[in-house]
Amino acid sequence: MAKETSVARRIQASRRLVRDGATADDVARAKGRLDGVFSAYPGIVAERSGSRALADGFVVTCVFGTGDLGRAAALAVDFIAGRVGASPSTDVDTTRVRCSATQFVQFQNSLYYASELQVGRRPNATLSEPPLPTLLGRALGAFAHHYDSARGEDGSIPQLGVWANALRAIDAEGTDQRQLGPRAVISKRVAEVVVSRLEKRRRVWVEAKAIPGRRGKAKVVHLTPVGRVARDAAARLVDTVQEDWRQRFGNDGIVQLRDALSSVVDRLPVELPHYATGYGAGDPSVTGGDYVLEDPGPPRIPAHGQDWPVVIREPGSAAAELPMSALLSQVLAAFAIDYERERLGHLSVVSNFLRFVGDDGVTLERAQALGGVSGNGKTLHERHLDVVVEPGRPSDKRRRVYLTPKGRRMRDAYPHLVTEIEQRWCEEYGDAVAAMRAALNAMNVQFDDDLPDYPDTNGWMHRLWFD
Repeated sequence: MAKETSVARRIQASRRLVRDGATADDVARAKGRLDGVFSAYPGIVAERSGSRALADGFVVTCVFGTGDLGRAAALAVDFIAGRVGASPSTDVDTTRVRCSATQFVQFQNSLYYASELQVGRRPNATLSEPPLPTLLGRALGAFAHHYDSARGEDGSIPQLGVWANALRAIDAEGTDQRQLGPRAVISKRVAEVVVSRLEKRRRVWVEAKAIPGRRGKAKVVHLTPVGRVARDAAARLVDTVQEDWRQRFGNDGIVQLRDALSSVVDRLPVELPHYATGYGAGDPSVTGGDYVLEDPGPPRIPAHGQDWPVVIREPGSAAAELPMSALLSQVLAAFAIDYERERLGHLSVVSNFLRFVGDDGVTLERAQALGGVSGNGKTLHERHLDVVVEPGRPSDKRRRVYLTPKGRRMRDAYPHLVTEIEQRWCEEYGDAVAAMRAALNAMNVQFDDDLPDYPDTNGWMHRLWFD
């Protein structure tokens, strides 16, 4: 494995800093890196910015350029200063941040996190046709849409994601909750959320049961009679939608697509979820980051969070027997893993949100619709410093939302990176990629225009409260 510090470990170090306070070495490193951070932050005039020590702390001076980049940089400095508890004061094009030693280190860390240093770079590129993950994502979204349309108001039939990622993985005699994640290939945290909500909906019940050779009692998840009916009804509906697709798109096209998808899935090193899902209810990444670094193998095991299950694909597993939705989901997840290993953002986030935000920003209303940005500083993209939001009343949806340098780098890398990965796939999977693209292109012109480029990976969990 590569000897490097993962993002998760750096976050843990930052949290320890909050608890324990900054050391002299921490301060020295922050001072040494600050000029480099200024230089990698478009909108900050590096040669006029800097820091100086005071008897009781530091003052960081940030001078901003003109235009949208300067405006966005000023907003980011104010937001970061507030988040670390420092005191900013603004005068025309300059903000001075008065802070303690610990706040100084935290401020530098956060500004680094929002800068161009946080992510890589790809050459500028344009897309002449829809990228492969968009075709896969729209197809999976269309399948889920047709499934939902077919189930209509019948509350006894669960969502496609609930069936694929939970109900189908529970045995007749019950399944240990700790094994539900590996069986469905969802993280431990997702499994806990789903079981809790399914229990409240009376589709499962949980038994505390002693297991020979294991300390304590296991939580064994059983389907209730209602849950069994729901599972079986969902499986039948998936078959119905698949048959409907043969009528809609033609048998030859569906056979071509299934063969191409199956060929790729059969060669994937690890199992992936049967319906695209994130690492957690608020985390859209497939595997949860890089707390555990990638193992190049073979088999190659992607970097992942502590709660993501690594399930090695069994030789001879028959992908051709899987539902269309499961094939689309696994191939899309595999593409997303390859995208996210480049540390240029989550494929779902860039596909559906960041690439639609120009340097002049978008309104908060638009950012909320595309990326769930609320303007309260607590949503995913605000916390991770992908964007900054103009201050104002919570009800004012006309406020502008700007990308940070990190967000702009992720946006700008997208066209080249999706093309680069597809080219690598052509080398690895051969003619299956071209066949997949051809079949998906033919279907895409018949899909609804309002389908997202990447399906909502976490909505199925949230809708469990009502479905």
